[in-house]
Amino acid sequence: MPFRPDEVLFSPTTRCNLACAHCDLPRTGPALSRRLAERFLAGCEAAGVRKVGFTGGEPFLAPGFLAGVIAAAVREGLAFGRIMTNGVWWRSRRELERALGRVAAAGYDGDLCVSVDAFHRQDLRKVALFIETAVASWRRPDVVSIAYVAGCREGLTRDRLRKLAAALGGRLRGFGTRHGSIEGGGVFARLLPIALSAAGKAARLKRAWDGRWFKEDYCAGPGNVLFVLPDGSVKPCCGYATGADRLTIGSIRRDTAVTIAGRARENRFVSTVFKSGLGRIRQRLERSGFVFPGKTSDQCFLCHYLLTKVPGALLDRCLDGKGSL
Repeated sequence: MPFRPDEVLFSPTTRCNLACAHCDLPRTGPALSRRLAERFLAGCEAAGVRKVGFTGGEPFLAPGFLAGVIAAAVREGLAFGRIMTNGVWWRSRRELERALGRVAAAGYDGDLCVSVDAFHRQDLRKVALFIETAVASWRRPDVVSIAYVAGCREGLTRDRLRKLAAALGGRLRGFGTRHGSIEGGGVFARLLPIALSAAGKAARLKRAWDGRWFKEDYCAGPGNVLFVLPDGSVKPCCGYATGADRLTIGSIRRDTAVTIAGRARENRFVSTVFKSGLGRIRQRLERSGFVFPGKTSDQCFLCHYLLTKVPGALLDRCLDGKGSL
């Protein structure tokens, strides 16, 4: 299938109050213009976009951006996905209540997804208060979900999630399964595992070549989004390779969502990934004589590897203008 974005994901800032061992994002840089984001939203539905989400950095460090773009999304009739947060960006309970109240009043009815694992070493008492305040603000026991890094230091992650559950007066259930959750104390928080890719700082944390080739899904996981970075550039996914220039498919400073979606389909690498798959690129490279260091079950890692380790001219020879192999 060709690239068809169904969500726009805004990263208004790379600033963050935490410094996690697996994170490569710079902690300084430009902030995304609220005005540009709102203008861009007006054309997203025409490109097939139906949802809006937010990530970072820590998006709650840009509260005006959040409230303004959420209100614009409501006016455009778009639904909401998730706001990714570490949950401990606030300095006082009053600041927390005001920020969540402002987001709720703007019309946000999506998910608040808090990252809690062995890498996000927050004060769990503050995380618990964030969750309790969010549940009270939205009057929904399920308004918060919990994302955790899977595939590395999972024992410590499980311990932290158990402590968080206890702080909330609930219990951790089904950790490591598709239906994991924290339940009780008026809270029902689903657990969402996010696989760690051994790229960048995380390269020392996990064995990348695990001896198995991944099952092709044409990047249905992190892909088919318009991922808008703080500088306004747009990528077709929110995976670990988004720093690669070759994945840039436009900029909201000059392009509409329809134009950007079209450029994604014209981008030789991007169109091939979505139409033929990363596995086909790998097979073509192997037939050309390229030898990989091993096999990996991680698509995001392989994408990062292709864009950073394979010579560009060789990679180009494995692609054609239509993205088929």
